[in-house]
Amino acid sequence: MTSPTSPTQPRPEHLYLHVPFCSGRCAYCAFVSGPPPKHPEAYVDALLQEASDRTIPLAPLKTLYCGGGTPALLGEEGFTRLRTSNLFSPAEDAEWTVELHPTAVTPSLIRTLADLGVTRLSLGVQALDDAVLTRCNRRHTVRQALEALEIARSVLPDTGIDLIAGLPGVSSDGWRKTLHRVAALDLPHVSVYALSIEPGSVWGRQALPPPNPDLLCDAVAEAQEVLSSAGLRRYETSNYARPGYACRHNLNTWMGGDYLGLGRGAVSRIGLHRRYGDGTEECLAPLDDALERALTCLRLDTGFSPENAVQRFPILAPFLPRWKIVLAQARAHGLLNERNAPTPRGHEVLDALERTLLG
Repeated sequence: MTSPTSPTQPRPEHLYLHVPFCSGRCAYCAFVSGPPPKHPEAYVDALLQEASDRTIPLAPLKTLYCGGGTPALLGEEGFTRLRTSNLFSPAEDAEWTVELHPTAVTPSLIRTLADLGVTRLSLGVQALDDAVLTRCNRRHTVRQALEALEIARSVLPDTGIDLIAGLPGVSSDGWRKTLHRVAALDLPHVSVYALSIEPGSVWGRQALPPPNPDLLCDAVAEAQEVLSSAGLRRYETSNYARPGYACRHNLNTWMGGDYLGLGRGAVSRIGLHRRYGDGTEECLAPLDDALERALTCLRLDTGFSPENAVQRFPILAPFLPRWKIVLAQARAHGLLNERNAPTPRGHEVLDALERTLLG
């Protein structure tokens, strides 16, 4: 694949499709979304037209990720049309992920997705407490989430869930019980996101105070302890997986790879160009592009090699002496291990560490 900073436009091997529709808005959500469409096929047409208008040749896709919103609102016919169009051609052993709300899961939908080539599912569970789910306006119960998980896994075993740490109303004891309950499910993948109160969310408009930072860090640390003990490796700051089940689409992003995004809330990153779903574009300076792509790797448990970063992006060579000093200091303070991968404490201060490396 062409280097991301090459003047020759690369052919993306990774595609993100955004479906910006939901049956309601969760209280913490600030994503681009709207009510379910009366004619889902019109949005599929729009995605296909956008792909045509972009005139960016796709390589055989290694990964495809359908996120939202609630992608299931496209319906079985919508997914079928996407798959049978000329939008993408999957490479051998391609990964295709679809995000699902628990209430959207039906045996028919899951069978259709599997028949079309979907390989993994991600269910937005978020909490295992009905009172908390109601407060979040999640529109599903714990029982519905667990039933949906069982239906999905019976057809597509590579089905994981999302959780949110720091939700209001969740005590430390309740969070611990949730984690142990999730660990007992023997899932291949679990994402644990730390709650942030975004300005555009319902809670943001209500001026809900953010979670206590110390308690939030404790909750995230406990997630690592419980899930790691259950055999799930924290391969990225917010993600845990059993061997062979890390999300390859997101790994490409964290490793600084290119990806094409289609849909109202999607972002594309191709070469020096970033494009947002509203059509806004920016062209990054080669140095800024290289720094951003190189330092994203700090989120991964594979570690950060400054020498490899400079080999990949020679423009970063002047940073090498400073990086070696900063990384050594971070290891001495217990923020990084010997591979320059973040420790639990390092994950908590990762943003600050990245700013220091930027100098």
